[in-house]
Amino acid sequence: MNVLLIVNGKGVGNPALRDAVSRIRSEGISLSVRVTWESGDIGRFLEKASRRDIERVVIAGGDGTLHEATNALMALPAADRPTLGIIPMGTANDFATATGIPGPPLDALSLAVYGTPWSIDVGRLNDIHFINMASGGFGARVTSDTPPYLKKLLGGGAYSLVGVTQAWRFEPFNCRIRSGGEEFHSNLVVLAIGNGCQAGGGQELAPRALLNDGLLDVLTIRPFSFANIGRAIPELRELPRNGGMVRYEQVTSMSFDSDKPIPINLDGEFHEFTHGEVSVRAGALSVILPQECTLVYRGNQQTAHRSTP
Repeated sequence: MNVLLIVNGKGVGNPALRDAVSRIRSEGISLSVRVTWESGDIGRFLEKASRRDIERVVIAGGDGTLHEATNALMALPAADRPTLGIIPMGTANDFATATGIPGPPLDALSLAVYGTPWSIDVGRLNDIHFINMASGGFGARVTSDTPPYLKKLLGGGAYSLVGVTQAWRFEPFNCRIRSGGEEFHSNLVVLAIGNGCQAGGGQELAPRALLNDGLLDVLTIRPFSFANIGRAIPELRELPRNGGMVRYEQVTSMSFDSDKPIPINLDGEFHEFTHGEVSVRAGALSVILPQECTLVYRGNQQTAHRSTP
């Protein structure tokens, strides 16, 4: 098996990762390593890998690195996309944590090399793909405003700290959403579109999401006062289809418009949109996940196939 490991430049000196590479090579696996230096490197590495019959590409980095790899893979013809493995080396590692990918580099690399591929869906917002979640509103603003040094110091807890300091001054955004033949217009504090289930360092925003069901889970939350918290909590727990403050639905496509730019975190990368067209590419990527992963549907379990360009 030919395997390519792409390492985010920030993690190249990690001794545990170096030991893992040596161990896997000692087991007879042909493993080459590339290190990113600047934006676009992952795309260039993957384009070359597709011409060299590389069977598996392993990404070592955080959610942002995985996001870049997802978009680079989706830029390739479907038949040329190698299987993707993941070594989580970021701050939040939301996708890896939710899917149960192990943290220690040797365990993660062993899974990526020897594990079974699954066909999973990929979301798309306008012209940007996402493998995990598009999280809009308050949570996205917190993620973007959390200083890098604080992330390094506190890990995922940094998001909670910054969230507490910002909660009182976040302004809801006026949004019009169209999905499933319906349209509704409301002030919102959260718009979350999940292929995976969590974002922002462990915040579970789409608890019913599955990576291979051909659907995206959409959560919207309207602003509510402290006096209404007694009504809001049951809705946040039950996630009704159309509650007074919470709305949760599963769709194949949707669109939204806002009077002002909505802050949206796409797999760890910050963007702002006043208009969004959202869709899902079913079975678009082959990804190595643990057998015990709870985010995959096993009704007709099978190894990965590439079904969507």
